[in-house]
Amino acid sequence: MNREQVRDQLLAPVLQWTRLGRQANKLMVGSMEVISYRSSRLLRGAALRERHDWREMGLMATEKIAVPIEAAVAMTSALQSETQQFVSEMGQATLTVAGGLMAVATSRSVEEFGARQVALGEAMIGAALSWYQVFGRAAEVAEQGLRPILRQVTENAERLG
Repeated sequence: MNREQVRDQLLAPVLQWTRLGRQANKLMVGSMEVISYRSSRLLRGAALRERHDWREMGLMATEKIAVPIEAAVAMTSALQSETQQFVSEMGQATLTVAGGLMAVATSRSVEEFGARQVALGEAMIGAALSWYQVFGRAAEVAEQGLRPILRQVTENAERLG
């Protein structure tokens, strides 16, 4: 594994959290637009006088139940997938480190010992990077849960805007 590959793996979780932050920002801006529209309608006293207002209230009530359930299902599915992938990667990394340890222990010459020690070091770096990737996996799970909410807020902002 070269430096660029290690750098990319170290930066991956940071970039995932940055992407999640951007999506959360879009969610907040869109929510402010929707809340502003609905609040201004209520303050003007126009709420619930027209059929359009009743449809909007019904839609809003439905969204308050359906979208969080959709988000929870998405997060649960993502959590299961990310956990399976992590366990698989860590199992492989553990076997690689164990094999590297056995290879170092059974070295027959100094040159062989040195070469196997380098391979063991790379295997240990790979295992450490797999653990480090857990932070990125958490961001992925959160992002999957945020997607349905962001989608609904964006649709509301476009419809009401």
